[in-house]
Amino acid sequence: MEGFEANSVMLRLRHLRENLEELDREFGRLAVNVQVAGQVQRADLDIVQTNIRSSLVASTALWNALQEPIRKASPSVVTRELREQGSKPALRVQDSKPVAADSSTACTRPSPDSGEQATIESQGVQTSDDSSQPSAWG
Repeated sequence: MEGFEANSVMLRLRHLRENLEELDREFGRLAVNVQVAGQVQRADLDIVQTNIRSSLVASTALWNALQEPIRKASPSVVTRELREQGSKPALRVQDSKPVAADSSTACTRPSPDSGEQATIESQGVQTSDDSSQPSAWG
């Protein structure tokens, strides 16, 4: 009977060892899968961070490129530039049509690549008494 019990115990130990080896293999596969998943996750994180940085650089470049045209087009800058041209008569606008659009008004338009600004020069055009407020903005 002791021999039978010893064989039974040995058989159980062998099954336990086989199960333990199977669990060890499974654990090894899981560890490798976790390691690979972590590397993939880090790679994805790096890609996302790179894309975010690229987007920030592009939006900053776009904003910087637009700041000067936006500043030049702002009403306060245009009004100041009109006030600085105080010695020249103001061109009055009524119903979106120039009042001083006769032969005494000369308009020049520079080429788009020259960087110059368009000018309007008029001679003998009546202006309002309040020259501190240009009437060109309706």
